[in-house]
Amino acid sequence: MFYFFISVGINGCAGFHSSKALKEVSQEDIVLAMKIKAKLIEAKELNAAAINIEASNGLVKLRGFVETQSQRKLAHSITQQIPNVKKVDNQIKVK
Repeated sequence: MFYFFISVGINGCAGFHSSKALKEVSQEDIVLAMKIKAKLIEAKELNAAAINIEASNGLVKLRGFVETQSQRKLAHSITQQIPNVKKVDNQIKVK
């Protein structure tokens, strides 16, 4: 394990969001979050910059804002399709 700085807000590495300034994050969690972020960016229907991803042992939390309920569902669906995602906690809000 190593320590990884996680910034607050949408500009964090791979879209991580945390209220803690310093958190122990495994390399696997970082890679998983980056894979999810990349897939969300590929979805033209989404503004991936507005979606934060927090991954821990295959459990993924999505936070942020989207314009429609269908975009919220799409982000959830994309995340579920990524290998090694065990569960998705979709806390994305529709504006």
